[in-house]
Amino acid sequence: MTKIDFALWDGVGGYAQQDEVMADVYDEHIALSQQLDRQGWHSYFVIEHQNSPVGRITSPTVFLTAVARATTNLRIGAMMWQLPFYHPIRLAQDVAMLDQLSRGRVEFGTGIGVHEHEFIRWGVDYYKRAAIAGEVLDIVRKAWTQDEVTFDGKFFHFDEALPQPKPFQKPHPPIWAAVHSDQAIEFAARNNFHVAQNLDTDEVVARKFANYRESWKSCGHKGRCRGCS
Repeated sequence: MTKIDFALWDGVGGYAQQDEVMADVYDEHIALSQQLDRQGWHSYFVIEHQNSPVGRITSPTVFLTAVARATTNLRIGAMMWQLPFYHPIRLAQDVAMLDQLSRGRVEFGTGIGVHEHEFIRWGVDYYKRAAIAGEVLDIVRKAWTQDEVTFDGKFFHFDEALPQPKPFQKPHPPIWAAVHSDQAIEFAARNNFHVAQNLDTDEVVARKFANYRESWKSCGHKGRCRGCS
């Protein structure tokens, strides 16, 4: 029989009143994560938003560090870290530190973002977000697996950067891709990433995961495909 793991996607304080003390809101959700941990849930996810009324998790790694130190077995992650907003070496180091502090419980959820207004206010080109995110993810993976990182891209340039620490998990935490389009699903399959999909009709979800399974198997990956059972 196929095993089903349960995870919680927690919209931390997204609709909290402006006069609420965020320290209290964060404490409530950390307590929720502890309850999930005691009950044997598999994982706990938050989401990042910038320049948004629901953006109470603007630094997922900071909040998840508090969750990590308050729990024992619960796996933790963001679904997703918005890659175009990050300096890639700093992101790699921050998430690796979180993985060390949690003793290997991080699930690294990645995505490019969907709300243009979040980009405008930071002067980030919304229409180049996929290309920026691609470089960020390439550099993060190098930073997790190489002692030195040299990279000459369109958006980022590094000459023998020395990222520390490395993740607790080897070679690195599981990587998830938040996907919608067929192209994104096929990208995730080619790179052997796990996939996350928003709620949709049964027919659409079935078609997308069938696409993922077909693409994943055609790449000849070794090991188990989580989405292929």
